[in-house]
Amino acid sequence: MPASESEIYTAVKDAIIGQRLRPNMQLVEEDIAESFGVSRTPVRNVFRRLAAEKLVSVVPYKGTFVWCPTVIESKEVFEMRRVLEAAAIRQICGKLDEVERQHLTRMLEEELEANVRGDLFGALRISGDFHLRIAQMTGNSYYSKYLEELISLSYVIIAFYGGKKPTHCDHHKQILSAIERGDGQLAAELMTLHLQEVEDVLDYGGLWETPGTLADIFKPKPV
Repeated sequence: MPASESEIYTAVKDAIIGQRLRPNMQLVEEDIAESFGVSRTPVRNVFRRLAAEKLVSVVPYKGTFVWCPTVIESKEVFEMRRVLEAAAIRQICGKLDEVERQHLTRMLEEELEANVRGDLFGALRISGDFHLRIAQMTGNSYYSKYLEELISLSYVIIAFYGGKKPTHCDHHKQILSAIERGDGQLAAELMTLHLQEVEDVLDYGGLWETPGTLADIFKPKPV
């Protein structure tokens, strides 16, 4: 059956943040449409939506490409994450209930397990979910809305400048401990330090591997 526009959007976005579609890779409408058994119209709509989220760039007369972050753009993303996440974490300190505490603790356990088995992107994805969950706990939809976009862009930045680096489970444990104690100032400082160190290990002069073809990336998985 042909895929829905929502399914195509989810698949392409997951391929970008999952680092299977690499920065600067061209997304060809015809190839993706054929992969999903649809016309070019829903694919074009998906491209517009991803462009609005800054995950792809539409270049007139050339085509659509996965966003290729410059060093300046990358630094701006992490600068905004530090500002936004420090503010969000201050708000939730002292308000953490037992259900949320257990939820965050479970996420850190899953992150550690992913790191132990060598699933670095899996650990990175859980790490992003941990950060996003903290923003969602503020109850302010704008925190989570903008942070979700910044985290998605962070995946592309890490894919381009250092996707093989380990994540920081210990940092998250310290952050959660500060939240549990209700120490907003310490939690904000730890979060800011953590995000700065994540950025500091990026290799802004590094190279990245050649991606596969679109047909391979969106090939149906065997049942």
